[in-house]
Amino acid sequence: MFILLVTMHAKPEKREAFIAAITEDATASVRDEPGCLRFDVMQDNNDPNQFHLTEVYRDEAAFEAHTRTPHLLRWREASEVVLDKPTVAHRCTNIHPADDGW
Repeated sequence: MFILLVTMHAKPEKREAFIAAITEDATASVRDEPGCLRFDVMQDNNDPNQFHLTEVYRDEAAFEAHTRTPHLLRWREASEVVLDKPTVAHRCTNIHPADDGW
């Protein structure tokens, strides 16, 4: 398993555009990429402009395939407009549940 935990901060006036763009990317990732097992988008309760993503890929090759998809390219273009802070991403190794539990 290859997992990303990502934190992003949207410009307040671009929050709805951020939500639309990241939702499109997440939906297409799970729908169109066999190696993308999960792509969750959560909004922080203390800061409505901060978002956390959990992305789960079968392996690093599946993640690399994700980086070449049209929907991720559209997200990257949108991110230049909607984000106001650098993205923080952590690459993680799965511990529990076991990989076959996904």
